[in-house]
Amino acid sequence: MDGALSEDGGLIRDINHMDLNDNSTDPSHMALALGAFGIELNNASIPSDFLQLDSSTDIGEPSVGMEFDSDEAAKEYYIAYANHVGFGVRMNKSRRSRKDDSVIMRRFVCTREGFHSKRVIYDDGKKKRKRGTSREGCMAMIEVIRKDHGKWIVTKLVTEHTHMVTLPGKVRPRDDKIGAAPSSSGLLLGESSGSGFNNLKNFNRGIRVNPFGEGGEAQGLLEYLKRKQAENPAFFYAIQVDNNNCMTNVFWADAKARMAYRHFSDAVTFDTSYKKTKYMMPFATFRGVNHHLQSVTFGCALLMDETKGSYVWLFETWLAAMGSHPPALLIADRDKAMEGAIARVFPNTRHRFCKWHILSRCKQKLSDIYLKHTTLKSDLKECINNSQTIEEFETRWECILDRYNLWDNAWLQLLYNVRQQWVSVYQKDAFFPELYVSQQSESLNKFFKSNFNRKTSLLTFITSFDQAMAAQHEKEAQADFTTLFSKPLLRTPSPIEKQAAGIYTRAVFDRFQEEFVESLGFYADKIEDGPISRYSVTKEEDGSRSYIVRFSESDKKARCTCCMFEYSGILCRHILRVFLIVGVRTLSEEYVMKRWTRDAMTSIVLEERVVEPGLSFPECMVSWYNDLCNDVVRFGMEGAISSDLYKVAKAALQKAIAEVVAAKNMQRKGQQNMQRFVRLQKMQYKMPLPKLQPKKTPARTVQQDEVGRNKTGIKDNSLSLTDSALSGGTH
Repeated sequence: MDGALSEDGGLIRDINHMDLNDNSTDPSHMALALGAFGIELNNASIPSDFLQLDSSTDIGEPSVGMEFDSDEAAKEYYIAYANHVGFGVRMNKSRRSRKDDSVIMRRFVCTREGFHSKRVIYDDGKKKRKRGTSREGCMAMIEVIRKDHGKWIVTKLVTEHTHMVTLPGKVRPRDDKIGAAPSSSGLLLGESSGSGFNNLKNFNRGIRVNPFGEGGEAQGLLEYLKRKQAENPAFFYAIQVDNNNCMTNVFWADAKARMAYRHFSDAVTFDTSYKKTKYMMPFATFRGVNHHLQSVTFGCALLMDETKGSYVWLFETWLAAMGSHPPALLIADRDKAMEGAIARVFPNTRHRFCKWHILSRCKQKLSDIYLKHTTLKSDLKECINNSQTIEEFETRWECILDRYNLWDNAWLQLLYNVRQQWVSVYQKDAFFPELYVSQQSESLNKFFKSNFNRKTSLLTFITSFDQAMAAQHEKEAQADFTTLFSKPLLRTPSPIEKQAAGIYTRAVFDRFQEEFVESLGFYADKIEDGPISRYSVTKEEDGSRSYIVRFSESDKKARCTCCMFEYSGILCRHILRVFLIVGVRTLSEEYVMKRWTRDAMTSIVLEERVVEPGLSFPECMVSWYNDLCNDVVRFGMEGAISSDLYKVAKAALQKAIAEVVAAKNMQRKGQQNMQRFVRLQKMQYKMPLPKLQPKKTPARTVQQDEVGRNKTGIKDNSLSLTDSALSGGTH
C-alpha cells in the first residue's frame, strides 16, 4: 500500500518561473467588490462553461483521460490553463511507490482549496488585526496517475469553482451565459489597469501558501533560534516575511561557522539538493573544507521556494553574516534562478557547477542507456575525471558519443555546452579541493537519508541537524588533538617528509606522504636544459603517460602539467620527484598553503570592518557588533586551551573592557560638555538686551529764548564799547 504525502507547503511556480518574492509591484489582496456585478457568489458554484477561452490560444479544456508524457508536463498544462481562466494553482498531494519510491500520483488544486486552521500558534497578549484568508473550500482540482506504459493519465477532474475567478485579458464571458452585464463589468473583462484583475502574477503572489504561516511551525522555530542566540550572542539568524507577516525564508549560522569562514572561504559549496522535509522545502547549506579535510558548515537555510528573489535574499543575508567577504569560488547546482542570483550578489566570485550533482543527475537522465550499455557509466567517469588535457577530454567525449551513438542525446549535449563550468580539466589553474568536496557531499547526503523522512517536522529536523553539527565540531576537536599530540610514522629518511610532518595537519600530511612515497616509483628525464629546465616524468611500470615539469634553477620553483598543486594546494608526485633529482631538500613557503597547516586558524591579525557607504547609523552599529562578536569568539577559542591561557585571556579582556568603558565615559563627557556649550550659546542669543534710558532735556520756552537773545545783545554791546575805548586811547 502506497503512502500519501501532503504537500500544502508551496505554491507551484508557473512555466515562466515566476519570482514570488519580486517586490516591484504591490500584490493584489483580493478584496474585491463583486456585488457590483449583480451576481450572488456566497453560496453559488460557478460552472466552467461560464467562461470561454480566447480562440487565439492553444490550451483546451481539461478532461478525464487526457495523457501527458510526464507529471511536469501535466503541471505546466494545468498552470497554463489556470492562467487563462484566472485562478492560482498549488500542489496538494502526491503518492509514491513502495517499490522504487518514485512518484506515481500528483494532484493539483486551486489555491482556494480547503480552509485555514483556526488553531492559535501563540498569544503574546497584544491585539492583532484579523487578516483575511484566501481559502474557502474550493473543490477545483486535477489528478494524474502514472500508468505502466509510462504515460500520465487524468483520472480525477473538478472544473467548478466556488468563487469568482479573476479573468486575464484573453478571457471573455460567454454571451449566451451572461446576458447583459452591468456597466461595471469592465473589470470582469480584464480591462481595469489599477485593481489588479488582469495582473495574474500579483494574484498568485497574494495567495501563496506558506508552511511557516497560519498552522505552521513558525513560533517553535523562532523560539529555537532566539534560544540559540541567547546562549551565544555570535549566533546569527535572519527571517524574511511576506506582506502578510508570515515567514518565508530562514537563515542561521552559529559562531563556529562564522569563525571557520574567515579561514576557509577560498572554496564554498552551496547545496540545495536535499528537500526531504515535511513540506518539501529546499534545505540549503553553505559548506567548505577545513584544514583536517573535514566538511565545515558556514550556514543553513530553509527556503519557501527556489526563485531568484529567494536566492538573492539568502546570498545577501549569508554574505552579511560572514562579514561581507565573498568567497573566492562558489560551487552550486546548475539552476537558472540560482545563476542569476549568484551573478547579482557575487559578481567577482568564480562560479562552478557541482560535478557530483551532475554525475548524480546522469543516473536519472541516462538510466535507460545505462541498462542497455553497462560500460557507458565507467567510460564517462574516466573521460571526466582522468583527462589531463582539454584535447584529451574532447577526444574521449567524441569517442563515447560515437561508440554509443549518443550524438542526439539532449542531456549530454547540454552538459557539453557548459563543460567549462564543471569539468575539472578546464579549471585546473584555480584552487578547488574537488575530491574533498565530493566526498563530503556523499557523506552529508547519506546522513540525510538515514535520519529524516517526509513526515519529519521542521523543528525536529533543525534540532537533529544541530546535533549533527555538534558531532562535526567534536570530530574537528579530535583531529586537532591528534595533530598536536601524536607524531606520524615517517616512511623515508627524507628531510622534506620530516618537514611536512611538522607543518601539515595529520590528515593533510597523510595525503602529502602518499604523493611523496609514490614519487619514488617515477623517473624523470631532462628533455630541455637552460634557465628553466623541462623534465618528462613517467611511472616506471607504465610509460604510456608522461607529465612535463618545468623547473627554474634560480628560484627553485617548479610547475607540472597535472596542476595538482594549483587546484588542491598539495605538491604532486611529479614535482617531488624532480625536487629529489635536483637536490631540493626543503619546501619553500610558496609550496606550503597555510589553510592545510596546523596554524591555519591561528592568525592574530584582526581586520577592521569596512562599512559600506550609504548605510544608516543603526546599520553601521549592527555591522560593527557582528564584527566584534566574531573577534570575541576567536579570542575565546584561543584563550580556552589551558588554565594559564585562560587567566591571560581573562586579564587581557578585563583590561580591554576597562579601556572601552573609559573611552566611552570620556566620549560621553565630551558630548555633555558640547551640549552644555550649545545650550549656553542658545541662552546668550535669547537673552534680551538692556533698554537705554533717554536723556531728560527741559523744554525751551519763548521767554527763555528772548532772555537768551537779550543777554547775547548786551554782551555784544559791551564788546563794542570796549573796542571803541581802546581805539580812542590810541589816538
